[in-house]
Amino acid sequence: MEGEIDSTFQTQQRDMFTSGIVAEIGVNAYAVWSVIKCYADFMTGEAYPGMREIGNKIGLSQPTVSRAVDILKDAHMLRIVDSAKFKRKGQTYVARERLAVRLGGKVMCFVVVDYVPANLRDQLKRINQLLKTGEEDKETWAEVEIVPGDGFVWDDKSKTLKSSIKASSLPTSSSTESDEYHRQLGAELFARIAPNLAKRLPKK
Repeated sequence: MEGEIDSTFQTQQRDMFTSGIVAEIGVNAYAVWSVIKCYADFMTGEAYPGMREIGNKIGLSQPTVSRAVDILKDAHMLRIVDSAKFKRKGQTYVARERLAVRLGGKVMCFVVVDYVPANLRDQLKRINQLLKTGEEDKETWAEVEIVPGDGFVWDDKSKTLKSSIKASSLPTSSSTESDEYHRQLGAELFARIAPNLAKRLPKK
């Protein structure tokens, strides 16, 4: 018997579910986002599927796909490339990864990066390294977008996260659903982008 199996895998971030992102955007938008990732160019992250093609892959109508694309753009999980390398008839998409940064169960902000398979793992590793060492790397941080959580505002001029919430109200321990690695990463990122709040946190 002869046959062929597509053995390629697409990893899925657990935080998409634990942080409530999927519930926020809905299952249709999540399915559209997943399909677009399947079409992503390995080196650039650019994807070119038409809305009809996307809909055929997941059993959705073209208008439903169009609404899902708008939801994904508003949620910072998809961007439309205005000047793709090669001019195409349809839209060019780049899916985005949105990682929640928490202290305890409270989402302080989201870190958003483009889904580019060739360098995504190294990019996240580099961001983690910068957070641990405090090293400045404008090129790496230029590729990162910070989306503030409820009650927070991102000050682009000072590159810090600001809040009207009292520091004493901020949780200091990790939630049961978050492992130690993500708790530590979140605390390090919070200390970097919101030092004005981090310094006022009550000690355990």
